[in-house]
Amino acid sequence: MKGLRHILLTVTTYLIIHSSFGQSKIDTITLKKGEVFDILLLSQHPDRDAELKSYFQSAFPIAKKMSYQPLPGFKIINNNQGNLHPNILVLGKWDNTTIREAFLTEILKDVPDFHERRRKIWSYFGLRYFKIESDLSFQINRNHYNVATAYWLESDKRPNPYYKKWEQEIETAGGKILIQLKDGTSPFGYQYNPEYFVITSWKREADFRAFQEKMKKQDLNGVKHINEFILQ
Repeated sequence: MKGLRHILLTVTTYLIIHSSFGQSKIDTITLKKGEVFDILLLSQHPDRDAELKSYFQSAFPIAKKMSYQPLPGFKIINNNQGNLHPNILVLGKWDNTTIREAFLTEILKDVPDFHERRRKIWSYFGLRYFKIESDLSFQINRNHYNVATAYWLESDKRPNPYYKKWEQEIETAGGKILIQLKDGTSPFGYQYNPEYFVITSWKREADFRAFQEKMKKQDLNGVKHINEFILQ
């Protein structure tokens, strides 16, 4: 299959396959209770196609055997806030936490230089995964303006006043929270540790920009850091 061969050449084609070969502008993501949802933020070094091909050939069969299922991926077209500048957001899922955590150990039996390979391919590799507490399903319409936002708080005290205000204002401003994640885990060497990771969707970019301007006037007390990415 021609498309399958192309998956090994670049992350871009990998993301196209995650998006059902571009056949649909709407991606439906379904997660069951107990499954583990991966959030990967990546920046690729230039001229690493050969290493990327070898990585996928070596690692993907093992990950899939251990229940990994790729989900839609997205190019990041703008880093709206924050000091991290990944250019790709990749989603995936595993059957349960035990398997997800075992993978990073099991993969070394067959691919001893697994982590070194990742470092050669990607200049940034942030990973956070979340155990799903109840069944959920959501859709991402690629014709809409989709935004991923991550919050680091100054303490574990919840709810944070600014974040709660942000959450409440989204619907009023014309946006929709597609998924809201907290209490995730980042393995050693892949730290990405926000208290909240949220994907929102807006029918119009103008509505998001107006919302953003309004939130800039709010007191950021209790918020340590924000990362925000515009998805394509």
